[in-house]
Amino acid sequence: MAPSVWLGASLARALFYPTLLYTVLRGKLGGPAHREWYHRIDRTVLLGALPLRSLTRKLVQDENVRGVITMNEEYETRFLCNSSKVYNWSPEEAIKAITHIRSHIHITPGQLEVLREFYKAVSPAARSHT
Repeated sequence: MAPSVWLGASLARALFYPTLLYTVLRGKLGGPAHREWYHRIDRTVLLGALPLRSLTRKLVQDENVRGVITMNEEYETRFLCNSSKVYNWSPEEAIKAITHIRSHIHITPGQLEVLREFYKAVSPAARSHT
């Protein structure tokens, strides 16, 4: 592993819990600092941060959540939820739709590659083009 990659991964781990605490506190505050934990995209899809265990009951009972898809690092899920309508969006179309609703989202090149691989594996449209 290159030193810059190792340093970036270490920094991400070191900053994860303080920024998670900040995000939780920000969510509990009202006013302009408040940011919703998730947003409804349509009748069947919610998009947001990986739900904390404390949100699980509300998401299952009130929002009818039946599954969670995440691209988080394993260490990020340690204290989180342990828990269909199919869009035939390309990864690029999905990112455009996501960032329209949650403008603070930034998809890294590595995440985009994961999305592309997932798309190839599950999308009939993608399979027919290979």
